[in-house]
Amino acid sequence: MRTRKKRRWLNVVRVGICVGALLIVARGVTLRDHVALVDGRDLSGTVVVGGENVEIVTVDGSRRTLRFDEVARDKEGSLRVSFGIATAWRNSNKTFLLLALILNFPVVFPQAFRFKLLLGAQDIALGYWECVKLTFAGNFLNFATPLGSNAGDAFKAYFASLHTRHKTEAVTTVVLDRIIGLGTLLVATALITTLVPGGKQLSQLRPFLLVPMGIGVVFGVFYFSPAFGWIKLSPAFLARIPMIDHLRRMDRAARTLAGHRSAVLGAIVLTVVLQALALFAYFSVAVALAMDAHWGNMLEYFTYFYTGTIVQALPGPPQGLGTVELAYRFFFAPYGSASQIVCMALVIRIVILVCAVPGLLVTLSGSYRPRESGLQAIEREMHQDAGVAPGVKQQHVVTT
Repeated sequence: MRTRKKRRWLNVVRVGICVGALLIVARGVTLRDHVALVDGRDLSGTVVVGGENVEIVTVDGSRRTLRFDEVARDKEGSLRVSFGIATAWRNSNKTFLLLALILNFPVVFPQAFRFKLLLGAQDIALGYWECVKLTFAGNFLNFATPLGSNAGDAFKAYFASLHTRHKTEAVTTVVLDRIIGLGTLLVATALITTLVPGGKQLSQLRPFLLVPMGIGVVFGVFYFSPAFGWIKLSPAFLARIPMIDHLRRMDRAARTLAGHRSAVLGAIVLTVVLQALALFAYFSVAVALAMDAHWGNMLEYFTYFYTGTIVQALPGPPQGLGTVELAYRFFFAPYGSASQIVCMALVIRIVILVCAVPGLLVTLSGSYRPRESGLQAIEREMHQDAGVAPGVKQQHVVTT
């Protein structure tokens, strides 16, 4: 009963954060374009900015041409003309939007190969195509369900465990896969902010990235040092820890992976590849929406997209709904209007969802389940470990 109440309150908090963030994001976002005049009036409609004037078709259908000296300016001297979501989408470059889809779709393939590589380090021989199907299905559940990224990870962990007798190790691999992905992302973002001159807005992110990265490095050094280990803890204390056997196997799986340096290095390289594909896809969306996006500020865009991904992975609303948009509003403010930024965030979510749609087919078809031959192989391995001939029933079989 207490667990249910905690979950309910947790869901209330998550929904509250989501709604609050979306309300803040919605400020300044309009459907139509707006022009602020020097006399204090505000005109709304569809705006076209020409060489020496601003032309607007107002809501009532009238057309008006304004000289630049009739339009108010902000502190930087720019015309106070804000474009709404409708104009941002209408004027978007559909070719670059298609390019975003083309660039983002292949992300799943290095992601699946990374999963296969990490499973191989645990002596789990899962085929590449099986990893692709599990990754597609996991991505779909991540992006299309209100449960957030936990749904996809839980799905991958459970059904990957059905393909092997090393079930705890398979579940642990899913967790390690996520840690490597987020860890590589954090390190890449921290490096970019370190290389950027201190006067830029980007450098403000340094302490928020370098501090957790430093904590992670210290924890990793301590955890994998010979001075640390279960053997150092009291057996009486360990006996009181719930599911201590599973925790021991998870610890052993983590140390096994650490010993496979080639697998870890390969996973990091694959993470960089898939993140690069995703970032170029997101950047294409910004270009398509006519934001101030070019080669000169690409590193800033990459870092802000990286930061949005980190925010998305934090506990809170599913897939960072609201919190990611809020982060985008803050970081991308110098590069576009509020409507452009929100439209960009929405289009990025649509691109990710469209690329994850094959996971729906995988989920509905059930093709992620192990085949009968695979189940028989697993049963044969279990009987061999137990010293029992195949086909002979045994009530107590211990798996490793």
